[in-house]
Amino acid sequence: MKLSQKLLIIAKGIGLWWGIYLILGCCVGFALKMAMDLFMLLSGVFELKRYLPPMVGCTLVLAVITYFVTEAVKLIPKSMLRRRLQKKLGEEGFSDGFTAELLSHATGDNKNHMLIEAASAYCVRGEILAAEEALHRTDLVSILDIAQSTGKLRTAAYYYCTEMTLCILKSDKDGAAHVYDEGSYYLEAFPEDDRVLTVLAIYQTTAGLYEKALETLEKITWSSLPKKLRRYGEAVRSAIEAVNLADLGRNDEAIEKAKAAILGKCSKYVTELSRSIIDRAENAQKEEEKEDAF
Repeated sequence: MKLSQKLLIIAKGIGLWWGIYLILGCCVGFALKMAMDLFMLLSGVFELKRYLPPMVGCTLVLAVITYFVTEAVKLIPKSMLRRRLQKKLGEEGFSDGFTAELLSHATGDNKNHMLIEAASAYCVRGEILAAEEALHRTDLVSILDIAQSTGKLRTAAYYYCTEMTLCILKSDKDGAAHVYDEGSYYLEAFPEDDRVLTVLAIYQTTAGLYEKALETLEKITWSSLPKKLRRYGEAVRSAIEAVNLADLGRNDEAIEKAKAAILGKCSKYVTELSRSIIDRAENAQKEEEKEDAF
């Protein structure tokens, strides 16, 4: 995410708390003024025009402190859950246990995020119906409302990433194009995000933009994943690269990338896709050898 967008998120969060404290501060000020006027105490000493400037400054400081404290408090359970899920993924891969763990936490504030993660995992496994079911349980209106009100666009971007992937798995090119157009605002907010780039490369592949897809794949670093989990991301990238290289007729390179994807042991679906690319590339090589023989 761009720095300007991060600053906007912080500004919106602080602004929300500042508004709350300003309302409370004004209520306190008017209450004091009315009480002193009623009892005729310290007449003329309490003036709102003198009270307002320090009140505004103090409420701003309180808003900044409250924002960062609440964000820190929110991060603790999220960090614990993320580590737990990463450990399970590292031990089991994209197993039934891993997807069940994701779905078990799809409640409260975590509901939409966990459902999108579960749908993404099912996509990696090539299980279209399960991915659709998980994604349809999300509340898109809520996702977009939160994105617009807070400036936190990542969940919305990942929703459109997953929906695009589903369309592509179903060979629905028009649907994928529609989803991309609908979610472009959120997707373009993360031009360096590994997941967004991966889905963009898949989209370019289905559109026949093979060279462009390979350029997009080169930008992916998987730095967002812990080192022990990057092999899954690398396997997905290698598989997509293999597809594009095969379509370009670069069969030796396609076979090499497909073998790398298999070694990553990402999922049965990715492995089977990679093996199909190897078979396709080897058959193409045999055909070329026959033609050269004549």
